[in-house]
Amino acid sequence: MKRFALVPVMLLAALILVIGAGPALSAEKASDLKPLMGDNFGKMQVILVNMITANYKGLPERIEEIRDHARAISAMSPNSVKTDTDRKMFTNYAFTMERHAENMLTVLRELIKHDQAQASPEVMNIDYLRVVAARHYGELVTTCVLCHNQFRRKSVK
Repeated sequence: MKRFALVPVMLLAALILVIGAGPALSAEKASDLKPLMGDNFGKMQVILVNMITANYKGLPERIEEIRDHARAISAMSPNSVKTDTDRKMFTNYAFTMERHAENMLTVLRELIKHDQAQASPEVMNIDYLRVVAARHYGELVTTCVLCHNQFRRKSVK
């Protein structure tokens, strides 16, 4: 009989531990966001310069990392996410970032193939693939700004 009386007490103790660990786990997840975002920010600048100069070496790897970071970010949330609606919005931003990175990667790989087959390498070949890749790049940046405006309202210092 005494053994059964301990079960509710043990369940209550476990529940208190889990609830008490919740904010700590949330803070830990939130602290993991900053390095990923900072790394993405640094990559965005390099991607922009390389897109403008048609220097595609290393870009697929950088974009793959941004895509992978977006996947990881979708499982995290900053401390400013307080409601289920906020969580859904944050996850949507991460998913949007992932999709634009994936789409940009697809277009960029085709653009690299296309540029390698160019007859006159000294002539910049302007075509729709560059425009499509640039659009996805712009959408990546826009997604970063939207998310920061919503969830990091204090200016970054």
